[in-house]
Amino acid sequence: MRFVWGALSLVLTAFAVITVKPELVAADYALQTPFAQMIAMRGWIVVGFAGIGVLFLVFGLLRFLIAGRGRIALTFSIAVLLVAGLHAGTMYSRGLTDDEAISPGNADGSIVLLQYNTMGGAVESSDIAQAIVDNDVSVVTLPETSTESGQEIVEELASQGLDFQQFDTGTSGYEADYRSTVMLVSSDLGQYTQEEIFSESSSPQALKASPVNGEGPALIAIHALSPGRDHMEAWQNEISQAYSLCSSEPNAIIAGDFNSTKDHEAALGLSQTCTDAVSQAGSGGVGTWPAKFNPLLSSPIDRVLTTAQFKGADAAFIDLGGSDHRGVLVRLDPEGSAA
Repeated sequence: MRFVWGALSLVLTAFAVITVKPELVAADYALQTPFAQMIAMRGWIVVGFAGIGVLFLVFGLLRFLIAGRGRIALTFSIAVLLVAGLHAGTMYSRGLTDDEAISPGNADGSIVLLQYNTMGGAVESSDIAQAIVDNDVSVVTLPETSTESGQEIVEELASQGLDFQQFDTGTSGYEADYRSTVMLVSSDLGQYTQEEIFSESSSPQALKASPVNGEGPALIAIHALSPGRDHMEAWQNEISQAYSLCSSEPNAIIAGDFNSTKDHEAALGLSQTCTDAVSQAGSGGVGTWPAKFNPLLSSPIDRVLTTAQFKGADAAFIDLGGSDHRGVLVRLDPEGSAA
């Protein structure tokens, strides 16, 4: 039996280690149920492995003190606790700063972006408008937000003297709001025009706006399918297309609800990746969904990526109520600018 328990502990330890960086050993599994869902929740993995490690540590110590045995349990507990530490270290390396407002920075060319999945317009338009005003936001990406709700926000901002252009997926008012995505762009960035981005019917929901004068980054809003067990292939296809924008759009800021994390992006094995602005700003390990969980136990699926000459200088998270997502604010400073 000692051999059986030893072999089992080795297998379980190997599985635990693979979860730290699945793209190195088992990339395909990281994109399949249930591993795709599990790896999205690193905070819970830390808690789970730490709990298992402590349980076996106590069991092994008691067994050792009482019967002089328990070495396998003790070894297994140490290994699992180390894996929990590696997961926690990964989150820490991506940044755990969780503020409610971004700090003011270099205004010369900086762009403040707000990404907020409003869950079918469950967040009050007036609250979003106020967050835009309070944080000097110039680009807003709003998955699951109707065209009408976008117009309400634009009108509210206009009443406060701010001029924003609205771009949207043109979703019919008779369809559910989760099928609609809206993007707002401040006139301070100049005039933008909407362009076609994906033509395939199986593509993620997305819209692109480019500067009319050709100066400045393209702005792209994304809302990918969630990884439900009945449509994993479609989810893989959508996130693959979403992240492929990192190679096809050389001068773009891409934000939205990707319904995937940095780990899923890595598991796709794409030849070129975007710059993760939230991680650059020191907050890439902070989750946005579901909002009812502590941010360290939530999944960071609301992302801000860039292929343009910008760096994530500061990030903050806001919860205006109503939605199952938090909003993420990121200040993007031009490369080479002073902090």
